Amino acid sequence: MPKRESRGSGERFQIGEYYLERTHPERGGAWYACRYDTRTGQVSRRSLRERDLEQAKIKLAQLVATAPKTKEGPPDPDQVLTLAILKAYMDGHGSKIASEEAAERAVELFTNYLFHIKQIDATVAFWTPAQQLECARWLRSEFDHAASYIARCFNVMRSAFIDATKMKIRIDAVGNQVEAALMLRAPEIVMREPRIVAELKVPKRTRKRAPLSLDEMAAVLDRCTSPHLFRFAVISLTTWARPQAVIDFDPATQVDWRAAAIDLAPPEWIPTNKHRPRLPMTACLAGWLDAWAKEDVERDAADLASGKALRERGLLVYKRRRVATVKQAMRRIGAELGLGGFSQKRFRNFMADQTRTLFRMVLREQRSLMLGHTVKEGSETTDYYESGDPWALADVALATDCIVALLAERTERPLFAVETLLNRDQLEAIGARVMPKALEKSGDDGGRDRDRTCDPYHVKVVLFR
Repeated sequence: MPKRESRGSGERFQIGEYYLERTHPERGGAWYACRYDTRTGQVSRRSLRERDLEQAKIKLAQLVATAPKTKEGPPDPDQVLTLAILKAYMDGHGSKIASEEAAERAVELFTNYLFHIKQIDATVAFWTPAQQLECARWLRSEFDHAASYIARCFNVMRSAFIDATKMKIRIDAVGNQVEAALMLRAPEIVMREPRIVAELKVPKRTRKRAPLSLDEMAAVLDRCTSPHLFRFAVISLTTWARPQAVIDFDPATQVDWRAAAIDLAPPEWIPTNKHRPRLPMTACLAGWLDAWAKEDVERDAADLASGKALRERGLLVYKRRRVATVKQAMRRIGAELGLGGFSQKRFRNFMADQTRTLFRMVLREQRSLMLGHTVKEGSETTDYYESGDPWALADVALATDCIVALLAERTERPLFAVETLLNRDQLEAIGARVMPKALEKSGDDGGRDRDRTCDPYHVKVVLFR
């Protein structure tokens, strides 16, 4: 049996059920967090990866503070440290949300505030409405944060407190999985934007930036010189999809060429509250998908001929690896063009703004469905009976191709892989205020010398072959 040491003086350092122990003290081994399980009669251990005793004590205290209490049940809010709950939230649910960076910043601000008022050991019960208001005042005076941003920070606190009351599988201080809640109930977080505005007497800043013009978006597209950035931009413009849906897009499994439709939800996608709709295929996207498929086949053939390993599979690939995000690249392009706040999300904002402005007959409901938003009108039960035909959004698809055609008149690079002609009558039918220069020339034969895309709703977007 190896020698074990609880402490140099022979005394055991213990916090509740957990204590420190070190195997082979003569070798200066690392300290372990330990707990004796009376049910199994065994000791569970977890290495703290720390050889210094004082540092090991700190790490044990941190682990115990965030560990669920299984014997006596969840503690009251006045028995749980605020920072422990916030850390447990970020280690768990907070690490899986899209706004993880914003949540981390909110936790950092709350930590700084507790240091500022010398209440780093404040419990959850500390956050009374009066204390929340004082923290909001400090955030305003120290960082000049807007009421909307302060409210978002408190939304993180609210989510963390509510998550801590949920009974679910958690990790205790020695690494075992247990089913428990971290605290019994959550105090109410009252700091929402209207109250912050009223209490702090600050102006309510507008949330919406000025919409991008056609010329500005054309400049962005010309700056997308890397193939993966251009592909991201084209897919974003033609599908109005959220950035992650564009990153995940796989034509092999999400494109139905027979129906000329795409499904933004991959087969393995786990549904969230962000809906991913089925959409009609635009002429612009159809042409590019065909061209990109040929490019990728030629690229793989060249790699095999030269003896190189094949790049990772995917539509968006950079430096031979599949792209996980284009956030920083898009922000850099926006900064270079002087477009404040430009990000990868602005493509869908741009398409919604331009469609609303340029096409009077495209309904708000259609724009909402294209964006993947829930339409509140009518009964949710109706969704069960309706087929969800993507070509119900044919007007939006036509408007999308028209906007891309208007952009193509302003860009240095072509935005269509094949020549696409739009029909003036169809554009007028959806209330187009501006017509692209290249419109279909009506002939006696009705254009029968051309092949159409799948077009059950007679959108009449035609492609030259």
